Amino acid sequence: MDNTPFTTDTALIERISRYSGLIFDMDGTLCDSEPMHHAANDHMLKELGFHPLPLEVLESYAGLPDGPMFEDMLNRLEQSGELSAERRHSDPALTIEALRAHKIRVYEGFYMPKVLAFESMLSLVKECAARGQRLALATSSPRSQADYLLEHFGIKDCFASIITGNMVEHGKPHPDIFLLAAQSLNLGSTDCLVFEDGAHGLAAAKAAHMDAIKCLNGHFDVFFPA
Repeated sequence: MDNTPFTTDTALIERISRYSGLIFDMDGTLCDSEPMHHAANDHMLKELGFHPLPLEVLESYAGLPDGPMFEDMLNRLEQSGELSAERRHSDPALTIEALRAHKIRVYEGFYMPKVLAFESMLSLVKECAARGQRLALATSSPRSQADYLLEHFGIKDCFASIITGNMVEHGKPHPDIFLLAAQSLNLGSTDCLVFEDGAHGLAAAKAAHMDAIKCLNGHFDVFFPA
Protein backbone atom coordinates (compact mmCIF):
# COMPACT_ATOMS: atom_id res chain seq x y z
CA MET A 1 0.00 0.00 0.00
CA ASP A 2 1.41 3.39 -0.99
CA ASN A 3 0.42 6.94 0.00
CA THR A 4 -2.97 5.77 1.28
CA PRO A 5 -5.51 8.33 2.52
CA PHE A 6 -7.54 7.53 5.61
CA THR A 7 -11.26 7.13 5.03
CA THR A 8 -12.47 6.33 8.56
CA ASP A 9 -11.38 6.81 12.16
CA THR A 10 -11.45 3.02 12.53
CA ALA A 11 -8.83 2.63 9.80
CA LEU A 12 -6.64 5.20 11.54
CA ILE A 13 -6.90 3.59 14.98
CA GLU A 14 -6.24 0.14 13.54
CA ARG A 15 -3.18 1.40 11.68
CA ILE A 16 -1.69 3.18 14.70
CA SER A 17 -2.28 0.28 17.09
CA ARG A 18 0.09 -1.95 15.08
CA TYR A 19 3.18 -0.10 16.30
CA SER A 20 5.00 -0.38 19.62
CA GLY A 21 6.54 3.08 19.24
CA LEU A 22 5.14 6.38 17.99
CA ILE A 23 7.44 9.27 17.07
CA PHE A 24 5.95 12.75 16.81
CA ASP A 25 7.30 15.87 15.18
CA MET A 26 6.31 18.98 17.14
CA ASP A 27 6.01 22.18 15.10
CA GLY A 28 3.09 21.92 12.69
CA THR A 29 2.24 18.41 13.86
CA LEU A 30 1.35 18.63 17.54
CA CYS A 31 0.75 22.36 17.48
CA ASP A 32 0.07 25.24 15.12
CA SER A 33 3.43 26.87 15.67
CA GLU A 34 4.58 27.35 12.09
CA PRO A 35 2.83 30.76 11.68
CA MET A 36 4.53 31.90 14.88
CA HIS A 37 7.92 30.77 13.53
CA HIS A 38 7.24 32.69 10.31
CA ALA A 39 6.38 35.79 12.33
CA ALA A 40 9.52 35.39 14.44
CA ASN A 41 11.68 35.09 11.31
CA ASP A 42 10.10 38.24 9.87
CA HIS A 43 10.61 40.02 13.21
CA MET A 44 14.27 39.00 13.29
CA LEU A 45 14.91 40.08 9.70
CA LYS A 46 13.26 43.46 10.35
CA GLU A 47 15.48 44.03 13.39
CA LEU A 48 18.50 43.27 11.19
CA GLY A 49 17.35 45.79 8.58
CA PHE A 50 15.95 43.40 5.96
CA HIS A 51 12.57 42.97 4.30
CA PRO A 52 10.52 39.85 5.12
CA LEU A 53 10.93 36.81 2.92
CA PRO A 54 7.94 35.53 0.90
CA LEU A 55 5.61 33.23 2.81
CA GLU A 56 6.27 30.33 0.45
CA VAL A 57 9.98 30.56 1.26
CA LEU A 58 9.32 30.57 5.01
CA GLU A 59 6.97 27.60 4.60
CA SER A 60 9.70 25.67 2.79
CA TYR A 61 11.81 25.82 5.95
CA ALA A 62 9.39 23.65 7.96
CA GLY A 63 11.35 20.91 9.70
CA LEU A 64 14.76 22.15 8.56
CA PRO A 65 17.53 22.61 11.14
CA ASP A 66 18.60 26.18 11.85
CA GLY A 67 21.91 25.95 9.98
CA PRO A 68 20.54 25.20 6.49
CA MET A 69 17.60 27.55 7.05
CA PHE A 70 19.75 30.56 7.95
CA GLU A 71 22.25 29.79 5.18
CA ASP A 72 19.40 29.84 2.68
CA MET A 73 18.07 33.09 4.13
CA LEU A 74 21.46 34.76 3.78
CA ASN A 75 21.88 33.42 0.25
CA ARG A 76 18.50 34.84 -0.77
CA LEU A 77 19.21 38.21 0.82
CA GLU A 78 22.58 38.40 -0.91
CA GLN A 79 21.12 37.36 -4.27
CA SER A 80 18.38 40.00 -3.96
CA GLY A 81 20.97 42.72 -3.32
CA GLU A 82 19.73 43.50 0.20
CA LEU A 83 22.83 41.97 1.76
CA SER A 84 26.33 42.72 0.55
CA ALA A 85 28.95 40.00 0.54
CA GLU A 86 31.11 42.26 2.70
CA ARG A 87 28.46 42.60 5.40
CA ARG A 88 27.60 38.91 5.28
CA HIS A 89 31.16 37.95 6.11
CA SER A 90 31.98 40.79 8.53
CA ASP A 91 28.82 41.40 10.57
CA PRO A 92 28.91 39.28 13.76
CA ALA A 93 25.11 39.49 13.93
CA LEU A 94 24.90 37.41 10.76
CA THR A 95 26.78 34.31 11.86
CA ILE A 96 24.67 31.16 12.12
CA GLU A 97 25.06 31.08 15.89
CA ALA A 98 24.09 34.75 16.22
CA LEU A 99 21.04 34.28 14.01
CA ARG A 100 20.03 31.19 15.98
CA ALA A 101 20.27 33.08 19.28
CA HIS A 102 18.39 36.06 17.82
CA LYS A 103 15.57 33.87 16.49
CA ILE A 104 15.26 31.99 19.79
CA ARG A 105 15.08 35.26 21.73
CA VAL A 106 12.38 36.69 19.48
CA TYR A 107 10.34 33.48 19.16
CA GLU A 108 10.42 32.53 22.84
CA GLY A 109 9.88 36.10 24.01
CA PHE A 110 7.07 37.19 21.71
CA TYR A 111 5.51 34.27 19.86
CA MET A 112 5.86 30.90 21.61
CA PRO A 113 3.34 31.75 24.37
CA LYS A 114 0.72 32.28 21.62
CA VAL A 115 1.15 28.79 20.10
CA LEU A 116 -2.00 26.66 20.17
CA ALA A 117 -2.11 22.88 20.18
CA PHE A 118 -4.10 20.75 17.78
CA GLU A 119 -6.62 19.18 20.16
CA SER A 120 -6.97 16.05 18.00
CA MET A 121 -3.24 15.43 18.35
CA LEU A 122 -3.29 15.95 22.12
CA SER A 123 -6.10 13.41 22.40
CA LEU A 124 -4.16 10.92 20.29
CA VAL A 125 -1.00 11.35 22.36
CA LYS A 126 -2.88 10.79 25.61
CA GLU A 127 -4.81 7.78 24.28
CA CYS A 128 -1.73 6.05 22.87
CA ALA A 129 0.31 6.65 26.02
CA ALA A 130 -2.54 5.28 28.15
CA ARG A 131 -2.70 2.22 25.87
CA GLY A 132 0.93 1.46 26.65
CA GLN A 133 2.55 2.49 23.40
CA ARG A 134 5.93 4.20 23.79
CA LEU A 135 6.12 7.77 22.54
CA ALA A 136 9.08 9.93 21.52
CA LEU A 137 9.27 13.52 20.34
CA ALA A 138 11.65 14.26 17.46
CA THR A 139 11.91 17.98 16.77
CA SER A 140 14.42 20.29 15.13
CA SER A 141 13.53 22.91 17.76
CA PRO A 142 15.62 23.51 20.90
CA ARG A 143 14.93 21.54 24.07
CA SER A 144 13.73 24.69 25.85
CA GLN A 145 10.90 25.04 23.35
CA ALA A 146 9.99 21.35 23.44
CA ASP A 147 9.84 21.38 27.24
CA TYR A 148 7.78 24.58 27.36
CA LEU A 149 5.20 23.50 24.80
CA LEU A 150 4.77 19.92 26.03
CA GLU A 151 4.34 21.16 29.58
CA HIS A 152 2.01 23.95 28.42
CA PHE A 153 -0.15 21.40 26.60
CA GLY A 154 -0.10 18.96 29.53
CA ILE A 155 1.42 16.04 27.62
CA LYS A 156 5.09 16.02 28.60
CA ASP A 157 4.64 12.98 30.85
CA CYS A 158 3.25 11.03 27.88
CA PHE A 159 6.66 10.99 26.20
CA ALA A 160 9.34 8.48 27.13
CA SER A 161 12.00 10.56 25.36
CA ILE A 162 12.54 13.94 23.72
CA ILE A 163 15.04 14.17 20.86
CA THR A 164 16.03 17.62 19.61
CA GLY A 165 17.99 18.79 16.61
CA ASN A 166 21.21 19.53 18.49
CA MET A 167 21.44 15.86 19.53
CA VAL A 168 22.19 14.63 16.00
CA GLU A 169 24.84 15.49 13.43
CA HIS A 170 22.46 15.71 10.48
CA GLY A 171 18.95 17.14 10.77
CA LYS A 172 15.89 16.43 8.65
CA PRO A 173 15.62 15.33 5.85
CA HIS A 174 18.38 12.98 7.04
CA PRO A 175 17.14 10.05 9.15
CA ASP A 176 19.35 10.64 12.21
CA ILE A 177 16.75 12.20 14.50
CA PHE A 178 14.20 9.43 13.94
CA LEU A 179 16.79 6.69 14.30
CA LEU A 180 17.91 8.18 17.61
CA ALA A 181 14.28 8.47 18.73
CA ALA A 182 13.68 4.78 17.98
CA GLN A 183 16.90 3.87 19.78
CA SER A 184 15.77 5.89 22.81
CA LEU A 185 12.63 3.73 22.92
CA ASN A 186 14.68 0.53 22.52
CA LEU A 187 12.83 -0.19 19.29
CA GLY A 188 13.75 -0.81 15.68
CA SER A 189 12.62 1.19 12.68
CA THR A 190 9.88 -1.24 11.71
CA ASP A 191 8.39 -1.00 15.21
CA CYS A 192 7.85 2.76 14.93
CA LEU A 193 5.35 5.05 13.23
CA VAL A 194 6.21 8.70 12.56
CA PHE A 195 3.75 11.62 12.64
CA GLU A 196 4.93 14.53 10.48
CA ASP A 197 3.53 17.54 8.66
CA GLY A 198 6.45 18.60 6.46
CA ALA A 199 8.20 17.28 3.37
CA HIS A 200 11.60 17.31 5.09
CA GLY A 201 10.28 15.26 8.00
CA LEU A 202 8.49 12.75 5.78
CA ALA A 203 11.68 12.33 3.75
CA ALA A 204 13.60 11.75 6.99
CA ALA A 205 11.11 9.08 8.07
CA LYS A 206 11.45 7.30 4.74
CA ALA A 207 15.25 7.48 4.97
CA ALA A 208 14.97 5.91 8.44
CA HIS A 209 12.86 3.08 6.94
CA MET A 210 9.88 4.05 9.08
CA ASP A 211 6.22 4.23 8.15
CA ALA A 212 4.74 7.71 8.53
CA ILE A 213 1.44 9.52 8.70
CA LYS A 214 1.21 13.00 7.23
CA CYS A 215 -0.70 15.38 9.50
CA LEU A 216 -2.28 18.60 8.24
CA ASN A 217 -3.68 21.12 10.73
CA GLY A 218 -4.33 18.41 13.28
CA HIS A 219 -5.97 16.06 10.79
CA PHE A 220 -4.52 12.75 9.62
CA ASP A 221 -4.07 12.88 5.89
CA VAL A 222 -2.04 10.14 4.21
CA PHE A 223 -0.12 7.02 5.22
CA PHE A 224 3.39 6.80 3.75
CA PRO A 225 5.00 3.35 3.95
CA ALA A 226 8.71 3.02 4.53
